[in-house]
Amino acid sequence: MSVRATERLIGDVVVASGLANSPKMVVQGVDIEAKLVTAVWFSDDHKGQIAVFPASALDRWEAPAAPVKKAGPVGKKPGKK
Repeated sequence: MSVRATERLIGDVVVASGLANSPKMVVQGVDIEAKLVTAVWFSDDHKGQIAVFPASALDRWEAPAAPVKKAGPVGKKPGKK
């Protein structure tokens, strides 16, 4: 689902939905009337990149959640009776 060109998008991490290996980019600016988003990222050779994308070509990126560790039995300490 593409993002909406609003000021709340600034600072969010986005990816280009049409690219299989899209870099994770940080939104630096938004042109609400033109529905364009300016994004920055680091290339593979560690150089800063900047580009302007149509908002419809971008999706928000969300980090995968960390697995939840199961807790042991509650109220009893191991080895105590």
